[in-house]
Amino acid sequence: MRRPFSILAALFAVAAVAFPGATALADQTDPRLDLLFEELRTGEAAKSEENVARILEIWADAASDTVDLLYERAEIALAADNEHLAIALLDHVIGLAPNFAQGYALRGAMRLNDANRAGAIEDFSKVLELEPRQFEVRTALANILLAAGEKRDAYEMFQKVLEWKPHDDQIRRRARALRRELDGQEI
Repeated sequence: MRRPFSILAALFAVAAVAFPGATALADQTDPRLDLLFEELRTGEAAKSEENVARILEIWADAASDTVDLLYERAEIALAADNEHLAIALLDHVIGLAPNFAQGYALRGAMRLNDANRAGAIEDFSKVLELEPRQFEVRTALANILLAAGEKRDAYEMFQKVLEWKPHDDQIRRRARALRRELDGQEI
């Protein structure tokens, strides 16, 4: 079974998550996502990691053997530090499946890693257009905003992450810290 590449793992040294369960049917259009997000938002914290893993697995499946193969090879190339090949493969993924949000998400993460902030923001914006609940991309955007000194906007982006992933203690701590910094200022 494929293990989808976690954007935050590459960018922010977050531990990789194991992905149990059956192969997903499709990417962000999979009807199971609504139920998983509802469980993630209203369910127990203990089950949230499992739900996040299932969501990431579904997002990483383009429902096309060709696109899935190219995406998987891009992940392998990235793991082997062959970023040039990974980007080229992701360009093909996006060309073949322009509605596959994870192709943009991974390419955006790689662009951000290469200090191509404008390219990363462009890709991340497309992801959010296709899948507004994409909490990893929202976290990456919050970090971009923080690096640019845009604390209010970063705080708001972290709040959006917490709407979809409320049990994320790390994001909650970061949002609270930003809130304390912004106290006394209009948010």
